[in-house]
Formats: sequence, structure tokens, C-alpha cells
Amino acid sequence: MVTNTRTRIGSTSALTVFAAAVLVSAFVFVAPYQAANAQSETKLRIALVTDALFSDGGWGAAAYTAAQKLKDQGHEVTAGESIAIEAIESTLRQYSEDGYDLIIAHGFQWGDPAVKVGKDYPNTKYVVFTGLVSSSNVASIFPMQQEGTFLLGALAAMMSETDAIGYVGGDSYPNVINIFEGYELGAKLVNPDIRVIGTYLGAWDDPSKGREAGLAQINSGADFLFHVADTSGHGVIQAAEDRGIYAFGAVGDQNGLAEDTVLTSFVLDIDKAFAQATEMVVEDRFEGKIFKPGIESGKGASGDGIVYLAPFHSLDSSVPADVKARLQELTQDVLEKRIIVPEITEDADDSIVGAQFGGDSYGVIGRSETARVTAVTINPNESVTVEFDAAGEVELTLPKSMIDGISMVKAGASEVPFETVSSTETGTTIKLTVPSGEDSVEIIGTTVVPEFGIIAALVLAASIAAMIGFARFRGNSIRLGRF
Repeated sequence: MVTNTRTRIGSTSALTVFAAAVLVSAFVFVAPYQAANAQSETKLRIALVTDALFSDGGWGAAAYTAAQKLKDQGHEVTAGESIAIEAIESTLRQYSEDGYDLIIAHGFQWGDPAVKVGKDYPNTKYVVFTGLVSSSNVASIFPMQQEGTFLLGALAAMMSETDAIGYVGGDSYPNVINIFEGYELGAKLVNPDIRVIGTYLGAWDDPSKGREAGLAQINSGADFLFHVADTSGHGVIQAAEDRGIYAFGAVGDQNGLAEDTVLTSFVLDIDKAFAQATEMVVEDRFEGKIFKPGIESGKGASGDGIVYLAPFHSLDSSVPADVKARLQELTQDVLEKRIIVPEITEDADDSIVGAQFGGDSYGVIGRSETARVTAVTINPNESVTVEFDAAGEVELTLPKSMIDGISMVKAGASEVPFETVSSTETGTTIKLTVPSGEDSVEIIGTTVVPEFGIIAALVLAASIAAMIGFARFRGNSIRLGRF
């Protein structure tokens, strides 16, 4: 949703540079002011509707807070909570009939009804958070929550003393499965043998049921609990507090629910998401598509990311320095797309292995019923070697920052047929069969991570070019002074 404008100053004349600087400064200060004024002239009637509770301390509460900020900006905002699933369509139809400009439907279950109702009200815009539907006047925001929970899983695995961690979901919706798949992948990157215990409650507002599930997981050996279960999740946190272990919160910073128990939470920057959705309508650039923003470095950071981890608060000293350092490294790896955390909306048997090269970490993910990835080696400028514990069919996801333009797969001296399942701007997924009797394949691409020496040479070349440019600029400055 963000458009970047790049300005090039072609002349080396200091006068030209100064004039350009003045113009750029004027743009920097005037354009936002004009944009702000443009937004202030257009006020929308906005309805926030959800099946959650605004008092749940997480999913519903975060949405309500974000909606109130839109109200503070001058928009007319109405909010409806705890709407029964069977009443979703009629609720959307009523707000549409009442003439609301934008309806924010907060919950995965609102997607199909929004598309259905939207056909009858083409002048109303609908945004489903988090949804996987779209039409001419319906957009969905489906945040890559798995990127945030990947980090939670890694953190849990680094600190677990039992090599077992748990999660509890309200129900097995695709977006919830995606959240927990990311959690499990992060844990497996740190400890491939970790045991991950999962439970789906079939209930979002039953704390006692959540507590029972949490206690059952603790009794099975889990020493970290994670929930995505609305107020049922409060019971999960209570179970962790009762037994003296850590828990992770969801959607909002839930440390306040149990300050000595909730180590951190994955947080959705819903303020930012709702603001971006509203701006699309105000600026008449609404797109009926599915937006998939990932992680950001922190709340309100630049870019489209809307997922981040909450601070450790009073538990900060309980997290070892080396764990914090590794967590920060993994955060950067995900931000810079050296590790791709794929979107998985069905339960899967995944493995992930990291490869270290030139001070950076890369991750390769394998999905298979038989062949588990055990090791990855980067052969700079040439190929990536992936090792397995058995033969069989496997899907591999590799970041393009590691290898791009995959052209061939080999096992020994023989070429292995492969199929490209998907290719995005950040990663490629291929499907192949590891031949019987082989325990590794070599994947060849157009570009592979270069040797460190080459990277250093490129950096040096860039530095020299910058120095030459600076020298030329200084020379022109002197001539201008003499003139």
C-alpha cells in the first residue's frame, strides 16, 4: 500500500544540488501537510463488526482500540461486538443498508458473507480482517502472523527445559492453523527434536476449558504455553501461572493478564492496518484484493508490516543475553527474507534447517511424509545442497536471497525432475522425489549466495564510487565559491 518515489539529481553542480534540496525539502514538508488536509476533508461512516468481545484483552480489544483512533481522526465510527456467527450476513446487510462507507469485518468467518452482501451494495467498501476473500468492493487483510509466531516458537525452544512446548487454539480455522504452523517451524529450527503439543478447543469464550487444556499440556511435559483462543486463552495463561511456567499472548500485548507469566506476545498492529484500509477509501484507491503484510521491527515502523513481538517487560532479566541475541538475528533473517516462513493453512509435517554463510542465516523448509531435511549447505556462486534422512517425495521452500532462478536438481551425477509449485518475490517452492539410495540433492540456480570475498569487493566498489562522487561534489563546491 506504500508507494516509494525516487528522485535522482543528475547535475554535479552545487547550485543545482542546493536548488534540488530546497525543492525536496518543500516536498517533504508540504506534501504530508497537503495529504493530511486532503484526508481531513473526507470523513467516512465506518462500522466495525465482530463476533469477538471488546473486553477480551486481545483480538476484540485491539480492534476496538484501533476503531476509536479512527474516530479520533474525525470519522463517524460505530462498533458491534459478540455477533453470533449465524447473524453475520444479516448484520453486514443492515450496516450496508444504513449507508456506511466502510465496514470492517473483524474475523475470518466474515469473509464469504462480506462477498455475498457486497454484491448487493457496490458503493460500500468491506475489509475483512483477517480474511482470504476478495471482490470488486471487498478486500482482505491476511497478516503473515506465522512470521511473528515463528519467532515465539524459536524463543520457546531456546528456553524450554523439557524439550516440549504447547499451543491451544479456539478452533482450527485456516488462519489459526497458519499461526501454529509458524510457531512449530520456529521451534524446530532451534531444536529439530522438540515436541510440540497442540489442542483445539472448539470454543473461543470458555476460560475454564482453556485452563483444562493448558493443564493437560503441562502434565504432558510442556513448559511453555501459547494460545490463540480469545477469552478461552485467558484460562491457558491461568494454567501456566498456576504451574509456574511461561505463556505467550496473542494479537495484543497480554503481559497485563499475568505479569510474571506472559513472557511476550505476538502483536498485530491493528491501528496501522485499519488506518491503511481507511486511507484507501478516503483517497479513492480501494483495491479488492488480499493484502498479506508480514512482520515489522516494532509498532508503527515504516513499511506495510503489521506483526511484531511485545517487550518482555518485568521479565526482561529472565531472558538470557544469548537468547535475546539469537532472537534478534532471527528477526532480521525474517525481515530481510533470508528465512521464508510459508503460509500453511492445513496441518502439515514440516521440517526446517538453517544454513549459516557469511555471517547470515538462511532457512530451507521441507514438507514430506517420508523425507525430512537434516542439513543444508551453500556452495557459493554454484548451488545449494540439501540432505535428507530418507528418500521420497518432498516440497522444498528456499528463499530467493539464498538461491534464485532454479534451473536444475541433481542427485549424484543424475538429474532429478522437479516442479515449481510457487514462486514469489521472496521465495520459491519446488516439488521433487529424492531417489531411492540417495540422501541429498544439489539444487542449481541462476544466482546463489556469492562468496564473502565477492560481497566485500562489491561493498568496496560501492564505497569507492561514493567517495568519487563526494570528491566531485566538493570540487564543484570549490569552483562555485571561487566564482
